[in-house]
Amino acid sequence: GCGGRLAMALPSPQIPEEMAAFDEEENEVRGTLVFKPPVEILPKTRRTEEMQRKKLELLKKRKEDAEKLLKEKEQKEKEKRQQEMQVKKEKQRLELQKKEQERKRREEEEQRKKKDGGLDRLLHSLLDNISAPDITACGIDLNPARLRLLCKNLSENTSCRSIDLNRKGLIEEDGDSLAGMLEKNKGLLKLECEGNNLGVQAAEKIGEALRKNDTLRSLNLESNNLTASGGDQKGIIKLADALQENKSLRVLMLSKNGITQQAGEYFARAIEANDTLTLVDLSGNDASPSVEQLRRIDAVVQRNRERLSTIRRNERRERFALYNEEFRCRQHAMQVEAMRLEIEAMQERRLNRMKARSERWVEEILDLKEDERRKQEELSKEAALRAETNKSKGKKKRK
Repeated sequence: GCGGRLAMALPSPQIPEEMAAFDEEENEVRGTLVFKPPVEILPKTRRTEEMQRKKLELLKKRKEDAEKLLKEKEQKEKEKRQQEMQVKKEKQRLELQKKEQERKRREEEEQRKKKDGGLDRLLHSLLDNISAPDITACGIDLNPARLRLLCKNLSENTSCRSIDLNRKGLIEEDGDSLAGMLEKNKGLLKLECEGNNLGVQAAEKIGEALRKNDTLRSLNLESNNLTASGGDQKGIIKLADALQENKSLRVLMLSKNGITQQAGEYFARAIEANDTLTLVDLSGNDASPSVEQLRRIDAVVQRNRERLSTIRRNERRERFALYNEEFRCRQHAMQVEAMRLEIEAMQERRLNRMKARSERWVEEILDLKEDERRKQEELSKEAALRAETNKSKGKKKRK
């Protein structure tokens, strides 16, 4: 014992330092010895019970406050560690991205030096917007670096309307190039990529690109292993969701891609919200969507076809009406022009008649003046002759 207190050596308890000061069972540690706290023995009265209760409540409150502070501190440290980890991961990601971009740049530079005549002519024609409207990569060897060069030139091109990349050995990495091109291109109407191996991530990227593209009308992704042989439907689901926002695509070919009922439900819901698709091919999928899903998709496609046919008929009627209106306007313009020419001819004839009458009137006046002048000259001559005759007669009488 020490100072009237009962002490007993115990092993050091595992209590956090921050909590030890508030524990009602606090032990005092001196070196390797641990002492129990002193125990107050008071008579059991209402006053002592109330004091003991208040003391316990105070200790409990202090302990709860300390635990709360400890938890807040631990939470802040945890968040700090998480932020540090995120910063580290972001730094590593940026470094990897930079290295990847540098690698791609070197590959593209090497391919620019090695590119054959067919690819060289194709790239120049796309860059200058003088390419043929329908392009095929048949006979051109395409690796990821060459495809990136092709997609870069296609991004700002408006002369190419369709491109055929069927069975060119495209892989998952090439999906980024195709998606980036589709996001920027505003002239391409048809993209053929049948028989490649684009994979799950490429389907996701192309789906995101379709949300932004508003010109592509036909997309063929048949036999591209977009679901990893049916084991991963994530990419094809992203592609299906994009159809709810895309308002230009009319033909979508996705046969032989291992699409299951899970993805089929997403396709059914997305196509029901789409009013432009008129052909959707989901055939040849081993674990294909259910019959009900295919019927829902087919019903929407038929509805869209009828809607498009109605729009086309209305447009045709409008064109005929505009043509007839234009024809009537031209007829009216021709009639107005003919009347104008007739009026001008009448006015010209009237003016010519007036001019002719005026000229005849002037000639008549001149003739009258000339006759009057001649008559005056004749009268003057006659008067002079009479005067001379009278003068001669007068002289004879004087003689």
